[in-house]
Amino acid sequence: MDDYNKPASRRLNQARSRQANRYRRQEAFVTLKDETSRLSASMPRVPNERVQRAKLFVQDSWWYIRHRTPAFRIVGGIIGLTILFVLAALVLSPNIGPNIWALGMPLGGKSTADAELALMTAWQNDFKINVKLNDRVFAQVAPEQLGLRIDVATMVKNAKSAGLSGLPLGATIDPLVSIDEGAAQRYLLDIVDKIYIPPYEAGYIWQNGGLVGQRGTPSLELDIPLTLQRMKQSPRLLVQLGTLDLLTDSTPPTVTDPTPYLAQAQSFVGSGFKLVGYDPFKDEYTPWATTQEEMTRWLAAGANSLTVRSDSVKAFALALNQRLNTPDAPRYLDPQEVIDSVRDAVATGQTQAQLRVRYLPLSYEIASGDRGYSIARKTGMPFTLIDQANPGLDWNNLTVGQIVNLPSPDELLPIKPVANKRIVVDLDRLWMVVFENGEIIRSTPISTGRDAAPTHPGVYQILEHTNIAYGSSFTLCSGGTTDCGQWEMYWFMGIYEVVPGLMNGFHGNVVLPNGNLLGGGGGARQATTFGCIMSDDDNAKFLYDWAEDGTMVEILSRDYAPHSALGQQAYDLIRTNQY
Repeated sequence: MDDYNKPASRRLNQARSRQANRYRRQEAFVTLKDETSRLSASMPRVPNERVQRAKLFVQDSWWYIRHRTPAFRIVGGIIGLTILFVLAALVLSPNIGPNIWALGMPLGGKSTADAELALMTAWQNDFKINVKLNDRVFAQVAPEQLGLRIDVATMVKNAKSAGLSGLPLGATIDPLVSIDEGAAQRYLLDIVDKIYIPPYEAGYIWQNGGLVGQRGTPSLELDIPLTLQRMKQSPRLLVQLGTLDLLTDSTPPTVTDPTPYLAQAQSFVGSGFKLVGYDPFKDEYTPWATTQEEMTRWLAAGANSLTVRSDSVKAFALALNQRLNTPDAPRYLDPQEVIDSVRDAVATGQTQAQLRVRYLPLSYEIASGDRGYSIARKTGMPFTLIDQANPGLDWNNLTVGQIVNLPSPDELLPIKPVANKRIVVDLDRLWMVVFENGEIIRSTPISTGRDAAPTHPGVYQILEHTNIAYGSSFTLCSGGTTDCGQWEMYWFMGIYEVVPGLMNGFHGNVVLPNGNLLGGGGGARQATTFGCIMSDDDNAKFLYDWAEDGTMVEILSRDYAPHSALGQQAYDLIRTNQY
């Protein structure tokens, strides 16, 4: 019951009682204060007198407000009006209402312009989408990389329209998101190769010192159409969750069971297989052995036979290339040739595979006195090929230190080299030495090109055989001599082109139109031909029958030193007249 319905005398008595109680509390406070001062060394401190009095004042004031109805109503009204005033101010304010959120950031109290800027800045710089593959984060990317576009203007408009709905628990504005299908597809295409894992055909692993079978497993492939469809269905959900789950597909392996070829695989790995590289320019062999563990990784069970894993063999070839490629000799192995050689060895049970060592394009630094043809003679590269490798170069204005491109020497060896046969020609001593399996089988004098049409030094190979070839020269027609016209060359074997369509090579005697022999015959040891290497018919016929296409030819001169051990051997024998 309200106290104001009690008699006045009773209310007065209650007021006096409250006053007496107040005095007693104050006296108790003073007594406690004195006691605290006396025992301050051992007792905790209590609030000071001013704090205590303020507390009592607040308690009395609150009691008075509650028990004096007019005062209570006045204070309540003031509070209510204040609240209404604040709410009205918020509603009428041009800024966004309190406790409004979007993209995980507060927009309350911001102007619409500031809110748009804040949202766009966060979208472009801070907001990320977790791209997941099999429940694991594959990448974190900006939403625009996925083709997601946000309408911040409409979102801010919705935030402003939300008014005071953020009170008291807060309100979140849904993101308004669209998707650029082309941009989304480009992103998926960019990552497709990073995700792809090919099907693992049944194969073998090295375990506990031995080879054991390993069953095949399916591939892992990004399903672009289904992933793109999911993105298009709900771009807003991608933003709200901050996650894109990639959808994948798989292809089963062709063979899952490795056991049919287990014994063959064990035999190959235990055979001590090795690769042998052959450098035809140096006539040099380099063997490369490998471990049983490495060879095991090469093998796979094919549909009908034991085969090899191309990617594993290629990786091995690339590792070898790092050792082969040096500044002085930029060499390499063709990875596909390595794969094919290993596959053939596995299929046929060979314990060795021979590979050709190849050369990358080279360069040459111009020295004092260099000209185009002198560079050709130094490098063993016909000038025609050097000129093609340097289009637009003015050969009449070379400067010392200038770098000139040289094509790969392999351009001179277009067919598979015959490794056990080599012909060595000495242009200075006009002599030829023929080797088979490292042994000299013939040594004979020759004639070579005259000064106006010199024979070119270098390392070449026999490219073609022609029983009777024909030639002519304007030089022989000068003065109207009977030598003018077309001549015949027997047992011709071409080795390099001087210019397109004109090939130099080996041949026997040249029969001129008047029946005479050019230079008196092939064994005259004269520089009399127009670039070819001429021997008498007997030696020419022997070479023609003995040297198949691909036989190596090394032509030496004072400008071009021997490149192979056999070339050096022939050079030394000729120089010491031991032929």
